[in-house]
Amino acid sequence: MNRLFFVAVLAAALTAPITAQETLLLFVRHAEKQTESGNPDLTERGLARAEALAEIAQEWDVRGVYSTDFCRTAQTAQPTALRMGIPVSVQSTGGADAGIDDCDPAIEHLTFFLDPSVASAADLLSWILDQHAGQAVLVVGHSNTVPRLLARIGAGSFAAIEITEDQYDRLYMVTYAPGQRPTMVERSYGELYDEFAADPDPTTSSQPVARLDIVERAIAHHGGDRYRNSHTRLTITSKSGSFGLSVVRDDGLYDYAVTDSRDGQERVTRLTNDTVERSLGGAREALDEEGSRRARDFVNARVYFPFLPYGLNDPDVFKIDQGLEHWYGEELHRVKVVFTPGSSTDASDEYVYWFEPDSGRLRQYGYSFGAGRDSGGLRFRRLSNYRRIEGILFFDADNRGVDGSGPFTVDLIDEESVADSMTPISEVRLTEIEVTPAAGR
Repeated sequence: MNRLFFVAVLAAALTAPITAQETLLLFVRHAEKQTESGNPDLTERGLARAEALAEIAQEWDVRGVYSTDFCRTAQTAQPTALRMGIPVSVQSTGGADAGIDDCDPAIEHLTFFLDPSVASAADLLSWILDQHAGQAVLVVGHSNTVPRLLARIGAGSFAAIEITEDQYDRLYMVTYAPGQRPTMVERSYGELYDEFAADPDPTTSSQPVARLDIVERAIAHHGGDRYRNSHTRLTITSKSGSFGLSVVRDDGLYDYAVTDSRDGQERVTRLTNDTVERSLGGAREALDEEGSRRARDFVNARVYFPFLPYGLNDPDVFKIDQGLEHWYGEELHRVKVVFTPGSSTDASDEYVYWFEPDSGRLRQYGYSFGAGRDSGGLRFRRLSNYRRIEGILFFDADNRGVDGSGPFTVDLIDEESVADSMTPISEVRLTEIEVTPAAGR
């Protein structure tokens, strides 16, 4: 059974809202630490990952936070406890270097030390399940204690978990439901942004960076400066309908308009540097804050794909170089894309792009959607029918996908999973394309 199908089947209980009968345990190893011995603090990167963990915990309405009595675990747990307004429950290990009194940053949030009788993995699990039935709980441990805790839950995949010394991004989500065997989904978390985005070598990077050479080459190949100073009109048609696009860019100024049909009337949604507006049948609609946000997301989503890879250098977009891999007999350069948290409604979605290594031509891309919601899925689009119009390279795409209750990650996408688990959904076609210089040029 391939990994994508396995996750799609087992994940259903984990992305639905936790019911009064279900208990969700989130297990993580502490984030990046400073040294290899003693009682080290987290690095700046580790502290940033701990903040990312707090965002996930808030999505699941975590009501319990557990840590061992080391600085690195307590510092990983503290942002979640602060955000949720609950204490960190600390399990004493008896380690010679243990202690949380001299950590830097200090452990200033309320901590509660468990009774010494809660000493083993079995003791801790029993305590958590008794105290937090029907709730979500975060458990922060170590590379050796997290696998030990998971092994106590059950056989099979639970007992096979190993965390290597350089792995800090694994999140194990375990659901207990009455009368059923526990289920588990493993995912990555904590993509890092801010100061870690400025990589000194933009040629390759295993961490998120603002600029990547292969992406620079791709943008230049597909249109370069012509993207920044042009007025493009086109029609994009897919399963979701047919949309007319007018996209004007002029040295940082933009004016996007998307035209579609609602209730037999023409609807136009317009987005500029200064405003977002919508009309139906020629009559201007009043948009409140939520309506404006939805209209803005609607326009950006329609404009984004036809002009790929141009948007990959937007300020809130960060790239992770994942190297070369083979697809359909050709070698392609794989790049994962993540977004600054909170930068848009769908900032938790992930994307992955495959480029021809030499030319930079985009050959295919995939994305996940629905993180934190009741349902989601994966999409994979293989590009075809390339044509260059007034210097800009346009293309069509065959769209395949899988839907369900996730959680889905683009890390699951490979040639086997596309063939075995994704079904054809639609053809994405661009027609009636016209490109002229922007009015100011």
